[in-house]
Amino acid sequence: MYNKDNLKEDTIGTKYKHKKRTDKINTGTVIRYLHGMQRSRISSKNDPTETWSRPMGHGSHTQKGQGSGSGSIVQAGKTRKKATCCSGRTIPKGHQTTRGNKRCSGCSGARAILAKKKNGLGLSGKLKGHFKREVRTAVVEAIKETMSQGLTQERACKIFGIVPRKFRRWANPKPTVPRTAWNKILPQEREAILQTACEEQFWDKPMSHIFVHGHNSEKFFVSLSTVYNVLKSEQLVHKIPRRKRSSPYVSAHDLMEQGFSLLCYDATMFPIETGIQVWALPVIILPHRYLLHIGHSLNSVSSVDLTRSVTEALTLLPSHLFEKLLAHSDRGSAMKSAYTKNIVKELLGAPVHFGRPHTPDDEAWIESFIKTLKYHREIPDSFVTVDDVVQWLIRFPDIYNNDPHSSLKYVTPLQSLSGLKEVILNQRKQNLIAARMTRHANWNSNQMSLGLSPQGVSREAVVVA
Repeated sequence: MYNKDNLKEDTIGTKYKHKKRTDKINTGTVIRYLHGMQRSRISSKNDPTETWSRPMGHGSHTQKGQGSGSGSIVQAGKTRKKATCCSGRTIPKGHQTTRGNKRCSGCSGARAILAKKKNGLGLSGKLKGHFKREVRTAVVEAIKETMSQGLTQERACKIFGIVPRKFRRWANPKPTVPRTAWNKILPQEREAILQTACEEQFWDKPMSHIFVHGHNSEKFFVSLSTVYNVLKSEQLVHKIPRRKRSSPYVSAHDLMEQGFSLLCYDATMFPIETGIQVWALPVIILPHRYLLHIGHSLNSVSSVDLTRSVTEALTLLPSHLFEKLLAHSDRGSAMKSAYTKNIVKELLGAPVHFGRPHTPDDEAWIESFIKTLKYHREIPDSFVTVDDVVQWLIRFPDIYNNDPHSSLKYVTPLQSLSGLKEVILNQRKQNLIAARMTRHANWNSNQMSLGLSPQGVSREAVVVA
């Protein structure tokens, strides 16, 4: 019988005193290994459920797939892999490293050369998409050179960032075969286009006339782009030079900075439920943003309608603004007509100032007004008849001219036109200064009631604040 002390001493002597290697197989069981036995190789990488045979010395019985009795342990059905370099060659045991010998000294040099050549070609990352023939040839030569130094094709392609299949396609390209489109024009059609273009009646005409003549005369049936390509290939297309502006463009902002007042007008359409189009013709004066008049016309805008609206607007304009007054508009057909330009020039004594083509920002004031006219908070939900639109156009000037305008620092256009803008703004500034002084005095009185010393402040400090 062993007591607890003897059992503890025997266990300690087995594991530590005699320094015998032990391994726990089951919980609570301690195995003593004898001379000639090898320790089991169960680790976290192996399956704990795998069974290992432990031969007991020379000539012992072995299981299937296990070596003969030399005391060594061989796992059934598994063999250790040989260490190889990137080219597939076996590395001697003395040169093996702990990282699995994925590189060797010879292959490392090839890798460095390949990376350097890739940088020299200006390539980075994976090679995707289309490349020029010179680049493809350089890539193939670089990979073949490193392959001759011992690097495998797969490894070299991986370093270069190219798929091996693409490398083989680049190395052995298919011969290029000239292709002809099935819908290519016939030689007689091409000759007919050139003969038509050389006729004297088409020398100063655009290519669209040649295209139409070919279809009408049944000489050739091709598209306009085909006519252009044929003539361009024979260098028969004359490029029209872009007309340069003789003098720099003077914007409306520059004119207003020089003290001019601008009479702006435009046209916008109001559709109604009956299908009739009602065109509104607003006329405003800058820089006051005052709406002088809104005319109207049905279904279209003519020069007569536009000049009538401008004439009626000028009757409402104060006389002191006629001294430096110019008309400003976009390049619409009614605005650019000779009749409109002559009438406006007679009324104002100066030519019309136009904005640049396809540049609505040059007429931003009238464009912004049109948006307000069509999306105002008081506009009716819909217009049933023409009279509904006309009534809205009659009522809107009084609404617009008496609303504070953000570009006028929240002074109404009527006040700005009357010359009260600066007076109102100065009065607002004085009121703000007085209110700040009152708040400061109130704050000082509160400080004194709390037993604190008051602080003085000058009027200039209040103005700056």
